[in-house]
Amino acid sequence: MKQLGPNDRRFLVQLLRDLPDFRTVRGRQALIENAVSGYPKSRVLLGNVEWDGTAMVFASDIMRGFENFEVADGVGALPLLVNAIEPLISAAQREPLQALQRRQGWGAEPPAPPPEVWRDDRSSADLNRERIIGENTLRHVNMLHKALRAASAVVRITIPKQGYGTGFMVGPDLLMTNYHVIENASQAAGAEFAFFYELDIAGHKRDEVIVGAAVDGFLHTDSKLDFSLIRLQSPPDFGPPLALKPVRVEQNQRVAIIQHPGGFFKKISLQNNFVAHADDRLIQYYTSTEAGSSGSPVFNDDFEVVGLHHSWIELAEPDPGQRHFRNQGSGMIAVLDALKAAKPALWSELTIAP
Repeated sequence: MKQLGPNDRRFLVQLLRDLPDFRTVRGRQALIENAVSGYPKSRVLLGNVEWDGTAMVFASDIMRGFENFEVADGVGALPLLVNAIEPLISAAQREPLQALQRRQGWGAEPPAPPPEVWRDDRSSADLNRERIIGENTLRHVNMLHKALRAASAVVRITIPKQGYGTGFMVGPDLLMTNYHVIENASQAAGAEFAFFYELDIAGHKRDEVIVGAAVDGFLHTDSKLDFSLIRLQSPPDFGPPLALKPVRVEQNQRVAIIQHPGGFFKKISLQNNFVAHADDRLIQYYTSTEAGSSGSPVFNDDFEVVGLHHSWIELAEPDPGQRHFRNQGSGMIAVLDALKAAKPALWSELTIAP
């Protein structure tokens, strides 16, 4: 195996040291056993681990023990451990960690152990029945109900001879989308707004309802924050308008996006959806989008709107030949502040979550 340089070794020790799981013996055991268990030589490796000591001492010992140990032919213990801690660290730490993985040639997915080693010969009394593996992804089932209710307020926008976008209802007849989707009264007047353009539970196309903008329905736009507000003519009953949440999301939180990617049926993206960066004005995230998703609502776990999606960006990578992308949107703090200053009467029509 390729040897680590001293800087990379120090970096990994610091990552391990700072993990909350490394503060207790039980946390250390759970994390490390989950990382390497099931491989032919994992018991030999784990049998030599001294679980006590400070987090710094323990992290240093683990590095020494794991660095040159193979739990199966061609499967190093250290790459397995690095893969296990990746979901537990911040986005800022994840980028240099992934660069280290590429330098070492570890790859994102280690080889799985052969099926015959996925056996546990302990007695049933000694088995742990369940455990959290990596990130705790358990959520209350009412999250699904909130997502479906929110989805009814998301609308496909068609601009004839120009393309598609997404918008969402922020009042009984008030829609928000991007400035670059609808930037003037002429575009608003010619646009079609399709509700319920989606598949039903049986996988069949629902009957969408298409409406237009009201007369003089182009109400406000902001090119810097990339948002526009349009009043629609006789929208259908879609349920409650979406609640706007003027709060700064935190790095490593998750944000979901309901959208019309490619102008096709409505979809939701709620996997690989970590926030990479956020301030009052901007949110960057890894949530998937496509052309046609511009103007989509960015949701927190309660399906309150914390941002307005508008684009993707490419970041400079420290390693030549590597490319790194993020999606981004305008933060709802900045959007609501700008609207309140410019059009207070229009702002008062919105549902703003506490």
